[in-house]
Amino acid sequence: MDYWEECIEAACDEAGVIVTKEQIKSIATDVEVAHEQYGMAFGHDCIPNPLLADVQRLEHEIKRREEKHEAQLYGIKKGVAERRKVDVSDVCIDDDGLVTYFPR
Repeated sequence: MDYWEECIEAACDEAGVIVTKEQIKSIATDVEVAHEQYGMAFGHDCIPNPLLADVQRLEHEIKRREEKHEAQLYGIKKGVAERRKVDVSDVCIDDDGLVTYFPR
């Protein structure tokens, strides 16, 4: 027996209402559908989730910092390329911050 059928059967027993298994199943189906629509009926689906807003704000901040970091790396590469008279694409910065260039 599923959750809603158990709930309806228990409620009917407590209230002293005599119902058949088919009636319990029918009522349980209606209650389950009503439960699924509850959020829309009372606006809960329209209320923004504050945690989701925080996640979006933090994702935006991470993206902004990554873009700033990439711009800084490009500035370093460009400076090295200009001093060494090589193309910017020939300058590399590894994960440890070691800057190398490959003159052609």
